[in-house]
Amino acid sequence: MWDSWVSVLNFSLVTNRSYKNASWEKIEEAEFHRCVVFAGLADMMWQYLEKGRKIFVEWRLRTRQWEDQSWNKRYTTEIVVTDMNFCDSKSTASGTTTSTKKETPTTEEDDIPF
Repeated sequence: MWDSWVSVLNFSLVTNRSYKNASWEKIEEAEFHRCVVFAGLADMMWQYLEKGRKIFVEWRLRTRQWEDQSWNKRYTTEIVVTDMNFCDSKSTASGTTTSTKKETPTTEEDDIPF
């Protein structure tokens, strides 16, 4: 159990893939991944990350288990982000260069039900 509060940020990351099938038709796929970030990196990403920004992340996989309300074992695999860099400028992603700061939420990791 944690002795102090730790910032936690959960978000979805999409990866896009384009390829041609056997008939040479262009196929585009998008896959969404569940991500979690902790501590100072979570605070920074909460403040500056916006939908549509291109980022590079260093990560590791983590699979967790818990019991739901019916006492069934549930599992989830998520990407734990350990480092992040922006791959675009903020003006490219949002069409503006103004910065809006968000209030940083904090929660204990043990309070997250999934």
